[in-house]
Amino acid sequence: MSGRRAWVTGAASGIGAGVARRLTDLGVEVVRIDHDGERLEATGRDLPIGAEAVRLDVTATGAVVEHVAGLDRDRLPDILVNCVGGDTRRIPLTDLTERDLTEAMTANVLGCFTLTRLCVPAMCERRWGRVVNLASIAGRTYSIFSNAAYVAAKAAVIGYTKQCAYELASSGVTVNAVAHGPIATERLLAARREMDPRRREDLMRRLPMGRYGTVDEAVGAVVHLCGEEAGYTTGCVVDVNGGLHIA
Repeated sequence: MSGRRAWVTGAASGIGAGVARRLTDLGVEVVRIDHDGERLEATGRDLPIGAEAVRLDVTATGAVVEHVAGLDRDRLPDILVNCVGGDTRRIPLTDLTERDLTEAMTANVLGCFTLTRLCVPAMCERRWGRVVNLASIAGRTYSIFSNAAYVAAKAAVIGYTKQCAYELASSGVTVNAVAHGPIATERLLAARREMDPRRREDLMRRLPMGRYGTVDEAVGAVVHLCGEEAGYTTGCVVDVNGGLHIA
C-alpha cells in the first residue's frame, strides 16, 4: 500500500482517526478530513508531517464539490474511507419526526454518497481503487442503542455500497462496508456513563463476547479492505460485532 493516497473522513476521532493512523503507518499518503478542525489538529500531532489535514464538512455538498473541483486529478484518492456518521440517540418510533430522519440521512449517507461519486472517476481511470464505507450492525438488523431513523440511514449505506460495487466491478475499483457493533469509542463510552446502571448491565449481557470491541479491531477490518489482498472482495459487508449478529 506504500505510495497510495487515501482520504479518510471523520478522521478527528474514533474509528476514522484510527484508520488514518494505521494507513499512515503502512506508508499511505493520508488526507484526514473532518469538520472539527481543533480535534483534527490534536489527533494529528504525532503523525508524520505529510499526513495532511483538511477541515471540511462532508455533509455540505457545495463545499465538497468545490474542494474536489479545485484539485488536480492526481491528488484525488486511490482509497476512500467514509467514516462520517452518528446520531445514536434513543428515540421511540412514535416520537421520531421527519426532521430526525433527514438529519440521520444527512449525517450518515450524504457525505458518503457525494465523495464516492466525485472520487470514483479518477480511480476508474487508474484501474485501481478502494472505497470502504462505515455502516453498522444497525443497518443489518436493528439497534438496541439507537432509533429507527439511524437504522434506516445505515441500511441505506449498505444498499449504496452494494450498488456501487456492482456498477464498478469491472473497473478495478472495489466498494465494501464494515458493519460494526458497539465499539469503545469516546462517544460510546460517554453515552455508557450516562446510562442507568441496570440498563448498562442489561446491554452488556446481550453481547456474546461480554465486551465492547476496540477501535483497533474495527480499524483492522477497514484497513484489510483497503489493501491489495482484498482485490477480489467487493460488495461485501464485514461484520465486526463480537457475535451480536451472525448472518
